[in-house]
Amino acid sequence: MNFLTLIKISWRNVWRNKLRSLVVIISMVFGLLGGIIMIAMSYGLNEERMNNAVDTYLSHIQIHNKLFSEDYNIKHTIDNLDLIEEAINNDDRVISYSKRIVLNGMLSNSNGSYGIQVKGIDPETEVSVTNTFEKVIDGEYFNSERDNTILVGKKLADRLNLKLKSKVVITFQDENYELTSLLYRVEGIFRSGNSRYDETNVFVKNKSIIKNLPGLTGYHEMPILLSDIDLRGEVKNDLAKRSSYNLVERWDDISKELAYANEMLAAVLYIFMMIILSGLSFGVINTMLMAILERKKEIGMLMSIGMNRYKIFLMISFETIFLTVIALPFGLLISYLIVEYYSVVGIDLSIVEAGLENFGVGTRLYFKVPNEQYFYVSIMVFFISIFSSIFPSIRALKINPVEATKSI
Repeated sequence: MNFLTLIKISWRNVWRNKLRSLVVIISMVFGLLGGIIMIAMSYGLNEERMNNAVDTYLSHIQIHNKLFSEDYNIKHTIDNLDLIEEAINNDDRVISYSKRIVLNGMLSNSNGSYGIQVKGIDPETEVSVTNTFEKVIDGEYFNSERDNTILVGKKLADRLNLKLKSKVVITFQDENYELTSLLYRVEGIFRSGNSRYDETNVFVKNKSIIKNLPGLTGYHEMPILLSDIDLRGEVKNDLAKRSSYNLVERWDDISKELAYANEMLAAVLYIFMMIILSGLSFGVINTMLMAILERKKEIGMLMSIGMNRYKIFLMISFETIFLTVIALPFGLLISYLIVEYYSVVGIDLSIVEAGLENFGVGTRLYFKVPNEQYFYVSIMVFFISIFSSIFPSIRALKINPVEATKSI
């Protein structure tokens, strides 16, 4: 009996009991579907969280004075700012950048006070770096001609009962460590999708700070947006050469928890997928063991007429592998269609909006599965099918031909 004949016999044996084989195949399809949907949701949530952070406040790269990053004293401004700006303006990899004054202080009104970080921005350049202007849900984004207007987050507004045109006082230490207070009027309330960020960050016009702090001559933070997020490493290295007093950081240097989540996601998903497929493999093993018991006499006769144990082993292995290999394309196709649909339409999760904002994501989840993940899942299924074939094949080899042919 040649190898091709053995494959044909194994294929026909799979369909001798069509109902049983179909049940196993369908269970494998649903297992694949569940695993890939889980992967799609995890990647979607993680990318939404990362994009929301990058687009709202991180950008791809940020530059600070090293001393400012240590104690947030406002006198520590970015070193060699003119040379850095010249380099950025001549770099085709850079789409846009902005300059910010950053103050740590206390925001107060008649309802109480809360510790915040003030970002003094140029509204015209900031819109090309972050999307905060799109997140304004009440009021306007610095359309007033007044300098002393402020944007506050929804969570902070709720905490201090702030409304449009509410007056607030920001108190902070100047470069001489003396307390300074500035009066602002609420012009807009934004909602970034990250409640923790909304609670601790406010935006004002940088000229309102400069006007009241004549000793302040520079900027503390420079967010930079690149044409491709993957360029952040080489651009960081180029900018770091401009001044040894500055700290140039990528978004994943600033937000290490997001970077760590990105790194760990794939490993966690593979483990979870292995658990699902391993559970399904026991169903396949159980089915094949039942098939072997039903065909005990037949297998014994094949042994009696000269079919060696190696070919018996291969025959049972092929039958087991065929069950999972048949399920694989159907599972991948159905999963791909569902993922593609929800990658465009998304799933409305507004019912758990508050929880998602604490996590830093929006209320609509879009599925995402990198193309290579389908390949990796296919490899995992293939190896699981080989693993599932070993035990039933070994069990078939233990059949005694003499006793098997006598059984009814």
